[in-house]
Formats: sequence, structure tokens, C-alpha cells
Amino acid sequence: MSAEFVLSFDDRGWYASHRDGLKRQITRLETFSSCVGAHEFRLVGTEPRGADAWCYDVRLFLEDDRVFLEISAHPASIEADLAQLFGWVRSCTGMSVDDEDGAPSGW
Repeated sequence: MSAEFVLSFDDRGWYASHRDGLKRQITRLETFSSCVGAHEFRLVGTEPRGADAWCYDVRLFLEDDRVFLEISAHPASIEADLAQLFGWVRSCTGMSVDDEDGAPSGW
């Protein structure tokens, strides 16, 4: 079972004009695994994995005005990379990470 979150930006204009920069930041993460199409990015933890593990731990979907985040597993490497990514965004603009019910997630 995965956890779902929404990244919302205080300045929608920032997200629209910096989406390519956000994509570059995602692809620079140590846990970056692959792109599926132009808007889905997958992360895989660097920790040892079992043979039955999923092929990704996190999927980020870059939508028109927000980022949808699906977390299937969050080993330490994933948590570190998400913290790094969120920190970069917050250094540029205000951002909230809310769960699927709209409640703040604490990320």
C-alpha cells in the first residue's frame, strides 16, 4: 500500500516557469531511476532489495499545477533525497506537502 501526497506551490507561476529545473533536480537525485513519459519520475532506494521488491519506491507525477507523489517505500536514501528535493524547492518558493485528504504531512 502506498502513501499519496500532493506538492502545492504558493506561486503557481514559479512552478510553471521552473518545471524543467525541477525535472533536472529530480534526475540528479542519487535514487533517481527512470522517467516514464515526460511527466513520471521514479526513485529507487540504494539499500539492498529483496528479489520481490517493486521496481520503484517513489513515483513523482509532474501535473499542470502541482506534483503528485506516491511513496511505496521510504528507506533512508529515499527520505534523504526527498528532503533534499523539498529543501531545494523551498529555497526557491513556498511549498506544502499534503496527504491525499489535504492535511499537512510534516515533510
